[in-house]
Amino acid sequence: MRTSRRGFTLIELLVVIAIIAILIALLLPAVQQAREAARRTQCKSHLKQIGIALHNYHDVNRCFPPFFINRKGNPGRIADDDKGANWLVFLLPYVDQQPLYSEWDFNIPANQNPGRSSELSIYKCPTDPQSDGTHCSYAGGEWTRGNYGMNVSPCAHGIEDHGGDGGIGTYNRVVRMRDITDGTSNTIAVDELRGGLNEHDLRGSWAMPGLGSGTAAMFNDGSAPNSNEPNSDDMENCAVSGLMGVPPMGCFDSSSTGQMTARSLHTGGVQALMADGSARFISENIDFTRRLNGCGPAQDRGVWQKLHTRGGGEVVGDF
Repeated sequence: MRTSRRGFTLIELLVVIAIIAILIALLLPAVQQAREAARRTQCKSHLKQIGIALHNYHDVNRCFPPFFINRKGNPGRIADDDKGANWLVFLLPYVDQQPLYSEWDFNIPANQNPGRSSELSIYKCPTDPQSDGTHCSYAGGEWTRGNYGMNVSPCAHGIEDHGGDGGIGTYNRVVRMRDITDGTSNTIAVDELRGGLNEHDLRGSWAMPGLGSGTAAMFNDGSAPNSNEPNSDDMENCAVSGLMGVPPMGCFDSSSTGQMTARSLHTGGVQALMADGSARFISENIDFTRRLNGCGPAQDRGVWQKLHTRGGGEVVGDF
């Protein structure tokens, strides 16, 4: 007797393939969301570790580290020579990087220290692919990327300190816990940053003395988190980078670097470290008051500006 063997028809095979493709399409977003949730958690963990480091530094030195040391030249211009270590360099012993700190030569400018090329995962947010991207070639070159910036001067363009309307640090000066009269749980110490989009873009460079590792000017045309304003970051070298006025990470070419916006690639907002050491996710739709010059009177400021002043006397409320 002969038995017939029946195989799959072409149509049946195509149906099975289509079903598998649909299942993959349905599962892929869930997998991507799970991966991003893990990256976001790791990013938050890095911020918390930086917060512990800041507090340990304060316990030892009775102050937070200075934003950076400036010996001569224009402190707001990153390309000027003889700028010393910045706040993240001073934190190295407190984030298990004592060997790198010991090798750092504090007698020469930061742009001559080989340590600026070190890859440090704790200073990076894994959600940002540029944190492992091209090194910044500006102002001495070989700056590796980072994603965290000190809150410097929210109510003024530039990096000068403005007392209660200032942030957590400035150049050549330090801020103490007692100076944060608005309350440590209501004051941002560190904002998230995005790494520069090409080698000429100085943003997000962890060892750079200046707003490559800080935020400033939380008002005007681009200081809301994740601002897509074409002139959102005022900084030198924008024209050369080819990014001048290009959203969603636009910038305006300036003779110095005086405005830097908090940014991330997390959906819907940025992560921030509060001065009490806690990490918070802040919506990019947070209340933000646009002003041409400064933050304005305390009672008229948006919540975003209020969170960045250390002693502005504002009432923040829930956010």
